[in-house]
Amino acid sequence: MVKDYTYSPHVDFYIDMIDRESGYDMSSFHTHHKYEIYYEVEGTRRYFIEDSAYIVNAGSVVLIGENQIHKTGSVGDGPSSRIVCNFSVEYLREISEAFPGLDFFSFLSDENNHLLSNITVKQQNYIYSILQQLIQAQEDDSAEGQAIKKMTLATLLLQLKKMCETQHELGGDNGRVTNRIVGQIQGYIAEHYAEKLTLTGIASQFYISPYYLSRLFKKTINLSLIEYINGVRIKAAQNLIEKTNDSISTVAEKTGFMTSAHFRRVFKDATGLSPQQYRQYFKRVNKPEK
Repeated sequence: MVKDYTYSPHVDFYIDMIDRESGYDMSSFHTHHKYEIYYEVEGTRRYFIEDSAYIVNAGSVVLIGENQIHKTGSVGDGPSSRIVCNFSVEYLREISEAFPGLDFFSFLSDENNHLLSNITVKQQNYIYSILQQLIQAQEDDSAEGQAIKKMTLATLLLQLKKMCETQHELGGDNGRVTNRIVGQIQGYIAEHYAEKLTLTGIASQFYISPYYLSRLFKKTINLSLIEYINGVRIKAAQNLIEKTNDSISTVAEKTGFMTSAHFRRVFKDATGLSPQQYRQYFKRVNKPEK
């Protein structure tokens, strides 16, 4: 399954193309310690990343940074096709160290670069052809094959970085979905995620009905209210697990989860790892070199 590769810490590179005949919604948001390039070949999708949603049309590219929460959903019930490429910093370490003056990664995490939509047909064809090359080369584990894949991916990243810079010069992307009330609610959740939050309670804070809030939130950012709250809490939990020695039960309490069991379930659904496994993995990949 794609999910296994997306989550598995031991897989530093993965690419996959899927064609769907009808609409499809991811069951839940997820996050991983890898970067992601998502190319919409056919159809239109709604893509939630961190705290914003985007309408992604055919020929558009979505860029996702390390550990950024994301989820895709259908727009209508028509066919769609996409290519997803996941890779870690470690996968391109040799190339990035060979060119210390070049930054291959940071632009992928910039919220202004999440949707690359203002690109020409020639650029779309270039991106598609490079991704196809990576798909075809994925199973080649020879030294030559590994070198070709890494150099091809590095070249693609530099080209995407240039496209992002050009898009900024032209005024930015035009696919972000915005709503004033939803934005205010997101700000409220950011301040109060550690407290007990309910649909009814938040709706009353903003003088709207729970039904209206539920529909508005789902329509605007492609997540239910509780999914969004859990996403904010998981991000906060990851930060605590990475930077403190707090017990897992303490992390759950500090981030607003009512029970440790519920926290563990939501955390594993989002990251593919239990909180304990996540802490061990983070310590391993961030172990200082001797």
